[in-house]
Amino acid sequence: MNSAFWGLSQMRQDAAATASAAGARRQADEAVRTIRDLQEQLDKLTLISMAMWSMLQDVGGFKEQNLMQRVRDLDLMDGDPDGKITRQISRCPKCNRVMSPKHKKCLYCGYSKLKTSAFDEVT
Repeated sequence: MNSAFWGLSQMRQDAAATASAAGARRQADEAVRTIRDLQEQLDKLTLISMAMWSMLQDVGGFKEQNLMQRVRDLDLMDGDPDGKITRQISRCPKCNRVMSPKHKKCLYCGYSKLKTSAFDEVT
């Protein structure tokens, strides 16, 4: 009788492990799809940036040194020369709590963020 209970317990553990493995596999597949989508978006943005830069060179006579200097200047705006733009922490003008850059409204008081830049739509 004891072995029957042990067998049943073992079957439950095996079923739980199989379900857990299937869930982990689904999550991994979703992560792979997300990475693939992000890479596609990055490739498109890179192509658009390159097209815009070549137009600026053709029309405005800008040189590669101009672009490189502007990249350095923008990189230093956050005080860290790390090759990327760091999102600045902002405070809600109404309740003075930290506002998440991912949300369009203050999570605490509902104040709507004002758009101060075209890039506010991206973040």
